[in-house]
Amino acid sequence: MPTSVIFIALAIAMALVLAVIVLFPWFGNLSTNLAKPERDNQLLTLNIDVFKQRLAELEDDFLQQQIDKTTYDSQKLVLERQLLDIDERLNSHRFIPNGKSRLIFMIWIPCLVAMAYYLIADRSETFKLWQAEESMGQVADDLLTGKIQTPPESVSKDLLGFVNTLQTNVHHHATDPMRWFRMSQVYTMFEAPEQAVESLARAYRLQPNDEQIAIAYAQTSFFSQGGVLNAQSRQILTNLLKQNPKHQGAQMLMAMGDMRDGNYAEARQWVHLLKTDISARSGDHSQAIQSLNELEQNINEKEAQSKQAIDIKVNINPEILGRVKKGDTLFVSIRAVAGGMPVAVKKLSADSLTKDGLNISMSDNDSIMPTERLSQAIQAKKALAVTARISTSGDATVQKGDLQSNPVSLQEKGVTVMIDKVY
Repeated sequence: MPTSVIFIALAIAMALVLAVIVLFPWFGNLSTNLAKPERDNQLLTLNIDVFKQRLAELEDDFLQQQIDKTTYDSQKLVLERQLLDIDERLNSHRFIPNGKSRLIFMIWIPCLVAMAYYLIADRSETFKLWQAEESMGQVADDLLTGKIQTPPESVSKDLLGFVNTLQTNVHHHATDPMRWFRMSQVYTMFEAPEQAVESLARAYRLQPNDEQIAIAYAQTSFFSQGGVLNAQSRQILTNLLKQNPKHQGAQMLMAMGDMRDGNYAEARQWVHLLKTDISARSGDHSQAIQSLNELEQNINEKEAQSKQAIDIKVNINPEILGRVKKGDTLFVSIRAVAGGMPVAVKKLSADSLTKDGLNISMSDNDSIMPTERLSQAIQAKKALAVTARISTSGDATVQKGDLQSNPVSLQEKGVTVMIDKVY
């Protein structure tokens, strides 16, 4: 049975149940309700008898001169008022529900619920998702469970619906790490790196000892952050190398990450381990060795360039240090005072920034354009300024809520910048 039919049937049933609950007080014994006027009349007769008895006693007291005329009149007036008040309450208008009124409310309440559902909220997207699940649900499940490696061409007619169906399937099986892993591959195919990293993070939390998931998580995080090996990715690779010391993918990522972080000796060591492992294998691996030689040469060149680095001290005002959250990104930029594109930019994790500040160095390795290096700008004696910014989103452009510093003129011996304002 289609999902939409089941949903509508259940909604109608729930509306009827709520109507019964609301109208439950009306479903008492009708004869009991009809007997109420008779009981009320009996009560009124009893009160009249009591009134006559008390009035007779009052007259006896007056005739025996136990009370004066004024007291007699006032008490008689009080008794008459009490009797009239009881009579008015018992004879007030009452609504006694009958079968017709019950039937009207039984139909009226579900109709109002249905009108509110269709008029207040637009459920077209929900119905589209149900239609996509009915037509492509099995294909999505087969893809996420590895029964098929590529989806059929028929899903290209509704790619958005197919992705939504995949997401629904994954959340219905939220404890299956391989579904999250394969979902990340779909995100990568659609060039959605942030969603791919999030899917891999879930898969890794569910199964941290799986080498395939671990290396994919570290690699996707590495490239999505512009080739920066953050603390979490480094820890993942360290754990992976403890399980498998000769894992070439982990060794290559460590070499590239150390080179980017300026740990050139460690980077060369990883390259040496890779060369040793590859050379020990049978077969022709000359192309792989050549690639590693080029990587080692690149490491040496970057190390030589780093010797001309500029030392920069980044401080932050203690009053806004509490705004820095785990996972924020620190950008340190050097650009011409006259404006334009930055000459060099360094992207770091803001987690290492403390009240004591952070010491970094910037060189040609951090240059944006190969045609205009930092050393060339310094030799040309261009007026340069250094700025630091902490971004929650990780975007290169300034966003509202970012923490930043004022520009500080670059000096040959280094410079200190202070992050002290909120954008």
